[in-house]
Amino acid sequence: MIEFAVVGPVLTLLGLALLQYGLLFFAKNGFNHAAFMAARAGAVGNASLSSVQQAYVRALVPLYGGGRNSAELAEAYARAQADVNGHLRIELLNPTPESFDDWNDPALQRTLGQGRRVIPNGNQAFKNPDDIRNRSGQNIHDANLIKLRFTQGYAPQVPLVRQLYSQYLKWRDPGTDAFHSQLVAQGRIPVVTHVTLQMQSDAIEPDQPVSMPGRGNSGHPGDPGDPGDAGDAGDPPVVDIPPPDCSGSGCAADSSPTNPTTTPDAPSCGGAQPTQPITPWSVFATVGLGSSPSTASP
Repeated sequence: MIEFAVVGPVLTLLGLALLQYGLLFFAKNGFNHAAFMAARAGAVGNASLSSVQQAYVRALVPLYGGGRNSAELAEAYARAQADVNGHLRIELLNPTPESFDDWNDPALQRTLGQGRRVIPNGNQAFKNPDDIRNRSGQNIHDANLIKLRFTQGYAPQVPLVRQLYSQYLKWRDPGTDAFHSQLVAQGRIPVVTHVTLQMQSDAIEPDQPVSMPGRGNSGHPGDPGDPGDAGDAGDPPVVDIPPPDCSGSGCAADSSPTNPTTTPDAPSCGGAQPTQPITPWSVFATVGLGSSPSTASP
């Protein structure tokens, strides 16, 4: 009984934590599916964030109960819409404003975009992939990728674990993201999902895309590894000292081996040194087993 009083609360907490993790994992799978369906809608809908959000909420219907008829599906859709309101943020990470700076089509801007900038999507196979623009650091193929980031607040449901995890998130919140802090203050868990797809339509610039400048260096690219370019602030210092001799093992000096019999202090074994090379035939002739081929009689 004493043992259960000690171990029981710990096991109960672990069991509740596992239950909450399973529910969160199931919800994350639903968010991933909804994000993919939303990105598909954006790919064919000119990167419209309103179309993206509508498709996202529709794809969440199974997570909020689903239904067997139109009335039940409408109720599940209403529950999903109510939970998403104020607890979902959708960000367009690509194309960026710099992508529209580099690849805007003025003709499409006047007709399709109604004044908003447009990135053309047609004839991608015939576009030059080496044509990389400075402001975005992208070619036309990179600019025709739609990348979305979804941040949704998940409301934990398991008692005790909900309070513990909420306090932990508040303690760890850096306060650098106002929306993230808002979700944490409401007792929700911020769940982030990224999706990238190929655009299937001309991208029209939304109201608030996320700015991510490329590495074009304002049209003046430089090689930071080239010490001869004095204009680069990142150039390494020039060193005139030659590198050390590392021809031997472990950068030790490479000493060539010498013949020990040629040194002055080499020991003498005595006796006459052979002046002719020893061959197998000469050995046989010495022991009387035969003669060399040059002395053999016909």
